[in-house]
Amino acid sequence: MLASQVHAEDRVFNINIKNGTLPSAEKLMRVKKGDQVTWKILSDADGQLHIHAYHIELNIQSGVKKVHSFQAFATGRYRVDWHPESERGKGIHREEGLALFEVFPK
Repeated sequence: MLASQVHAEDRVFNINIKNGTLPSAEKLMRVKKGDQVTWKILSDADGQLHIHAYHIELNIQSGVKKVHSFQAFATGRYRVDWHPESERGKGIHREEGLALFEVFPK
């Protein structure tokens, strides 16, 4: 297949945060550069989900599904962090992120 024949995909990920963590199957999100990514986020607590390198900061309300779409523009491995409302603004950073977002070249 020629490079010009490779098409971006629509990738949808369910992110179900319970007690500040994700089920194992949701902890790794792999896409290709150019893919359209949609996150469907649901949490049992208020907080903020973010990826620094992608400049994504999403405020999440407990029990309210948030849908966020973006294009995977930068290749690499990025940590997805979750800060429950009770920890925001206190400088608390967990050793392990909530998930990993990996973007591979086309």
